[in-house]
Amino acid sequence: MKALPFGERAFLLDLEIDHLPDRSVRTRTAARWLLASGQPDVAVGAGTLLLDPIFSWTHLLPACELVQRAVERRCLPELSRRRHVIPVVYDGPDLRELGARLRCDPQEIIRLHASPTYRVELLGFLPGFAYLGPVEGLLALPRREVPRPSVPAKSVGVAAGFTGIYPQASPGGWHLLGRAPTFHAFDPTTGAPSLLPGEEICFRPSREDDLTTPEETPAPRLFCSSRLRVVAAPACATVQDRGRPGKLHLGLPPSGPLDPSPWLAANLAVGNGWDGAAIEIPQGVLEVEAQGKVWYSVDGEAPKLLADGERLRIPGCERAVRYLAVAGGVAAPVLQGSRSVLPSARLGGRPLRRGDEIPVVGAAGFFTNYGNPIYSFRAHAPGIPVDLPVIPGPHLEYFEPQALDLLTREIFTVTRLGDRVGVRLAGPRIPVIGRLRLPVPMRRGAIEVTGDGTLIVLGPDHPVTGGYPVLATLTRSAQKTLARLLPGHPIRFRVV
Repeated sequence: MKALPFGERAFLLDLEIDHLPDRSVRTRTAARWLLASGQPDVAVGAGTLLLDPIFSWTHLLPACELVQRAVERRCLPELSRRRHVIPVVYDGPDLRELGARLRCDPQEIIRLHASPTYRVELLGFLPGFAYLGPVEGLLALPRREVPRPSVPAKSVGVAAGFTGIYPQASPGGWHLLGRAPTFHAFDPTTGAPSLLPGEEICFRPSREDDLTTPEETPAPRLFCSSRLRVVAAPACATVQDRGRPGKLHLGLPPSGPLDPSPWLAANLAVGNGWDGAAIEIPQGVLEVEAQGKVWYSVDGEAPKLLADGERLRIPGCERAVRYLAVAGGVAAPVLQGSRSVLPSARLGGRPLRRGDEIPVVGAAGFFTNYGNPIYSFRAHAPGIPVDLPVIPGPHLEYFEPQALDLLTREIFTVTRLGDRVGVRLAGPRIPVIGRLRLPVPMRRGAIEVTGDGTLIVLGPDHPVTGGYPVLATLTRSAQKTLARLLPGHPIRFRVV
């Protein structure tokens, strides 16, 4: 077993059991032992575990010994054997193409896919996406060479020895065999929002005419004396509180603010404490109109009163993200322990749009918690490279020897291709030896390197597992710095 540093206070444990047929059982057993021993959170990969954060440095060695015993002995009982039978309409766009490629009738492909009982091995690149396996024989296919820009929600596909159901529409490179129209892959109102590792899955070939699609339950309307009506909003303005730390084992990223300093300063200015829900405004103009009286602060400035019918326009500035906090906080529903919106899962809703009404908790009051000098979130001079400290690893063996030197020697640029999931950088290509064979856990600040050598830095809504190797990871201070940089700003990485 190898313990590899993965940024600050996190370790990736490679159990070195890729070749074992019961890899999934051993990995899940080790994860259970760690959680039972007090480890705050464990993300499960295919034969890998992410401890983020580790309980303490003094507990790292005992944790490794605990995992080693679990892997070798499998002393704990299996996880829940809850069994799901999922109807599938086998009309996927790749079905006939695969039949011709594999020289068999499409009905044979359907039989091969629907015959086994699968197990959930890990949770994947989208909340609610479960990697089901093993897929063996003819259907153990590599990913498509050219991923689709958009795969419809509830599509059923196969790739890399797994099968799975897309919970939301997203880009994807799996071979699509059909659809599971009645299956809800992600339900944030339950204790376990998605399928869990260890559960059994069976697919039943069905006709769409025989299926009844359940109706969506509308979100409850919250009644508050004051509201903000959105007059204009940038593309990705969302409600964010401190996020969902400790939910990686459920397949949920941490979410929370891109830049915690102005978010916290704005909340404290209006008396919200350390966990208020505020509006995150990335790279654009937010304009709202008050319905009732609302006290507010922008980025920690002195609180002001917005009278009934009065409008507030928050322009962009030299920083890429700003925060609007209101007294009492935004009255969004608490789902999975947080009011943060996770767009990739439609958890908590979607980004704000014109005409939306934002319920507000709180009334007029007297506030003194502003102007605190400990909250520094100054902008960086445009055109001057910003140093971002990084910690090397954990996948150094997947890169040419000069890759880390190239990363720290060259200048890279923030591009417009970015959101809360991650931001793509422009600059020199980093030489990569190969792509990860199996999905591994990811965390915020990880610098993934794609097959063509492009860098992607993961953000707070990052996928829980991923398939690109990570050359280095930003420190927490560097994550905040990167969040403030506008597209076109140059950056330079520095190893610490």
